[in-house]
Amino acid sequence: MLTLLFDGVAYGMLLFVLALGLVVTLGLMNFVHLAHGAFAMAGGYVAVFAMRSMGWPFLASLPLAFVAVAAAGALLERTLYRPLHRRSHLDQVLCAIGLVFMAVAVADHVAGAAPRHLDLPAWLAGRTELGTGALRLSMGHYRLFVIAVCAALAAA
Repeated sequence: MLTLLFDGVAYGMLLFVLALGLVVTLGLMNFVHLAHGAFAMAGGYVAVFAMRSMGWPFLASLPLAFVAVAAAGALLERTLYRPLHRRSHLDQVLCAIGLVFMAVAVADHVAGAAPRHLDLPAWLAGRTELGTGALRLSMGHYRLFVIAVCAALAAA
């Protein structure tokens, strides 16, 4: 039971970071940008490509993914989003949803629709076990990493 709670916290932290982007764009910029998931997906694909095709280690692929997605975001801001700042929120939502559909179609075309397994680095693949019986907690190292990174982002 504690393991489910721990996994829920890890997933919740990930959703928190994604939602934080919505808060920033709507709260500070008054812009409804619902394509955050598409940008997160693109970053994931860039990181996986760097690890599989270029042989990069996990931690080295993360900054590449961040830079690639930031560059794509800057390009879209200058070409697509800037004119939408003067439009209604409905227009912004419709554009973002269209962008999501296009991003999913491109990802499906480039990478295919079949799920792919990615081997984690050894230091992220293990589990830590605490307690016994009903109070047993099994924590995946990857989920601990997600919680730590998301907590650091939340504190920043």
